[in-house]
Amino acid sequence: MVLNNQRYVDLGLGTQRVKCRVHDNFKLIVIADKKTVCERFPTPLVNRLEKHFLNMSSVVSEQGNRISEQLRKWVEEFSIVKGFEDIDSFKEGGTFIGYQEDTCISIVFHVIKQMYPNNHKLDKAEVVNVISVCKSELLKMVATDAVFRLKNSLLAIHSDVNELIEQYFNLRITSLVEYLERMVAIQRRNETGVHLTLATTHSRLLTDRDVDEFNQRLCEVKNKVEIMSLSLQQFQTEQEYIREIQVFLRRERFTKTVLLVQCERGEDNAKLVACARHMLEDELKERRREEATKINIFIVFLILLNRQAYGTKFASYCGGDWNTVHIDDIRSLEYTGMLPMSFVIGKQIYELFEGYQPDTKTFPTHLVCQKMKFTNCIQNAASRLQDQNGSEERTYDRVRDILNILQDIHYSDTFTELLCQRLAK
Repeated sequence: MVLNNQRYVDLGLGTQRVKCRVHDNFKLIVIADKKTVCERFPTPLVNRLEKHFLNMSSVVSEQGNRISEQLRKWVEEFSIVKGFEDIDSFKEGGTFIGYQEDTCISIVFHVIKQMYPNNHKLDKAEVVNVISVCKSELLKMVATDAVFRLKNSLLAIHSDVNELIEQYFNLRITSLVEYLERMVAIQRRNETGVHLTLATTHSRLLTDRDVDEFNQRLCEVKNKVEIMSLSLQQFQTEQEYIREIQVFLRRERFTKTVLLVQCERGEDNAKLVACARHMLEDELKERRREEATKINIFIVFLILLNRQAYGTKFASYCGGDWNTVHIDDIRSLEYTGMLPMSFVIGKQIYELFEGYQPDTKTFPTHLVCQKMKFTNCIQNAASRLQDQNGSEERTYDRVRDILNILQDIHYSDTFTELLCQRLAK
């Protein structure tokens, strides 16, 4: 409304209303998801606003849309296995973790913007380069089990996937501590800047004890490095979260150069993660304005996702300054006793128990490696056995007895050798 040549708008909170004076050129822009607008916005408000539908296809050029369509087809053929087209885990969302309908076009938009900022029309060679970089970005989001079935996918019908598998294992991150070590290596080269990463995983998140072990391993390098770990679920208010971010950012000397922000049930907390990222970016911008010197910090958002949560609204690809990766197991091979995936692929079960000699620096002996594997999977394996009388106590006793044998200093080696021999047959 206009009164005495001044413009006013009604601001309402619940039942309270107040008229607020605004600038003559005041404009209100509401950005909301289409589904939210249709289901939750009051009809009078929707009718009053001038409506526009915005998606990534309207932002990217015609050429960028064509590249995006090629990527979408590649993603679909990569995911679908011949004869299992109806299985959700063999579709895009179960193969590329955090994949959404606009993921491909978002990647194309950011890659073109980064590689060719002058917005000229790309020639054939430049298009090939863009597609190659986009596929590399998508491969960082792939779950390892999808690579195991890649030779049976629709993509394998007309393409040689062996080179793609090799590229995946070259890009693959085996554990979170390995990724942090890469960050430390960047810091040791005196490369300044803010390094932002969103990492998804299916394994349980890190405990305080895990963080302490990671700190010990990272402190083996010359530069002192320490992880500051936060959980989004620990904060009751937005102010508490911002205060902790400021504690990390505003220090005279960085004793903790890695900030690890963890979040459980990412498929249910997609909006919470997005909100936390935006608030972090605002604080980083404020820090850059306050200090003329360049800062050198590393921030990792670690998001736990349910393996069965296909088709959720969680989008792992952020674009901009964010790097997106998927880490199947954030703990190192020494902790889990698992074999390297590059060794396992293409082999039968019995072949895994013969001929593998692990690096003595990583595993002290072959028996130690096998005992760790058996210890980690014995509960799941024993639970699959069904007794005739259906007694649960017998299952508990079986697990306890096997674990006791594996830990016994007199019988564990002999038991492990015999078990490996049986499996190898």
